[in-house]
Amino acid sequence: MKNLASLGLACSLFLSLESIGADAGLMADSKQVSAVEYLYADVSDANTILATIDSGLLSSYQGKDRAAWEQVYRKKLSKLAAELERLPNAGLSDRDSRAIAAMRKQMKAFAGGGALFSPAAKCQDATRKDIAYPALKSAVVACFVEIGNSLSFEGGKINRVSALDLLHETSEPGRRKAVFLAFVPLWQAINANNEPDSPYRRMIAGAVTEAAKNGSEIDNAARDVGLDPAEVERWLMQMLEAWRESSGDAMVEPWDFRFQAGEADRLLGRFIPRESLLPINHRYYRDLGADLEQMGTLYDLAPRAEKAALAYTEFVTHGRMVNGAWRPTVARVSAPYERGGLFVLNELVHENGHVVNITAIRNRPAFVDWPSDLFAEAFADVPAWSTYEPAWQRRYLDHEAPEQLSLRALYSVVMLDVAWSLFELRMFRAPATDPNALWTEITGRYLRIVPHPEFSWWAMRVQLADLPGYMVNYGLGAILTAEMRKHVSEVLGPFDAGDSRWYGWLSERLLRYGSERDTRSLMQDFLGRPVSPQAFLEQVHRLKPPSPQESGTHSSDAATH
Repeated sequence: MKNLASLGLACSLFLSLESIGADAGLMADSKQVSAVEYLYADVSDANTILATIDSGLLSSYQGKDRAAWEQVYRKKLSKLAAELERLPNAGLSDRDSRAIAAMRKQMKAFAGGGALFSPAAKCQDATRKDIAYPALKSAVVACFVEIGNSLSFEGGKINRVSALDLLHETSEPGRRKAVFLAFVPLWQAINANNEPDSPYRRMIAGAVTEAAKNGSEIDNAARDVGLDPAEVERWLMQMLEAWRESSGDAMVEPWDFRFQAGEADRLLGRFIPRESLLPINHRYYRDLGADLEQMGTLYDLAPRAEKAALAYTEFVTHGRMVNGAWRPTVARVSAPYERGGLFVLNELVHENGHVVNITAIRNRPAFVDWPSDLFAEAFADVPAWSTYEPAWQRRYLDHEAPEQLSLRALYSVVMLDVAWSLFELRMFRAPATDPNALWTEITGRYLRIVPHPEFSWWAMRVQLADLPGYMVNYGLGAILTAEMRKHVSEVLGPFDAGDSRWYGWLSERLLRYGSERDTRSLMQDFLGRPVSPQAFLEQVHRLKPPSPQESGTHSSDAATH
């Protein structure tokens, strides 16, 4: 781990230290607020350092073990709560008032450590009918850890991420179906036999009750693009309809869907062994002007039985001004990777899109936090989608798949996210709905997947349990991703093979604000207009086979494999 003081010199990627120090926007307007805000920064750091230790990545940080950080956290949290209460409610600048509101809101979310997406609850508790919604949700997430990290396949064990990758790559139909059926114990733990009082169906009812009081992720995403949930539903259906029009009428079994669309994954998988994932990722981001190694990013990519069953990115420490110089954010990436391949590499590049997002934030402590969930997930895919472009593949793999195959592999996964988004939106609207029947309806109509209502095969994603409604940030977020990719390409030019201006340019225009700016106005200013699904629909329409007049008599690109 690099010393943070030296990182301050290495990571001033788009602003000099002098200009940062001179920027009054990085400090509070009131000295009283400033003192409280830096206390908040200490508590925020202690909170994420404890989570880093509890994840199993480290046993200590900056010379302190967990007990020492726990003491720092508890002592300063108590002081912060008292100091926030003492701040005046009037006579402050608008920006200070918003900062105070942000600190009070975020302080309620501090957990004082704990392994993210890997709760202390037990999966077996999900069968209990007497536990409250938060405990039930934690128990269902635990099922993804206990069962999803240890699926039985061919006499051995594989984790959920590896099983999904195998669905793209396994050529033998019987083996592919066996991989799919390896998920059955997980689905049964989550949704039992699809009874009205199954763990999931009780959990989604609790999520709807909670959303009635505090709003849902779907409500938040709709607000972030200036829509109501009904219009969000229409956009999601429009996205799915575009895929349907580009995919023909043939029906496909659910265990064959990823394979049928994933030929590019199979063509390129052998050029991406597991040990190459991080070097390829780092090279691409260096070419984009973001040196992840100089940033001090921490990686925890090996599988462990008790580890979170998904990839995620989080703060270790938060950037702030220290003695007139900017001390940058340090981030970490966690993932349970047993295998390499294009599908896995795309996910890793997505997670590092989160890294460059949060390390680019240059703001006062109250706003050095994640932007909206919708923006965060959408931006992470701006670089990640490039992995399925032939120009990217030529540069970073020295091999490429035909464009049509690459795009179909990418958008098949995106469309599953859109389908999950529509699924959750409708479950929130009518929580008594049979989830198996709803998933069968959506995937049968739009993805042309053969109905199998006997399987709860929608229960693939941890987010469905940990953050009900969160999937909309991927599905609807794809529209923002396409908008950002198109605009950057129009202004800077193509960046699939790298562009050293990319990180600095986007940091200045989109990323430096952190949680201060709302997504709607941020995107409006960036694009010069409201967000529209048109750019995404244009990308999906690239999948339509060219007409004979367009294609001429040229042979395929098979020789480039």
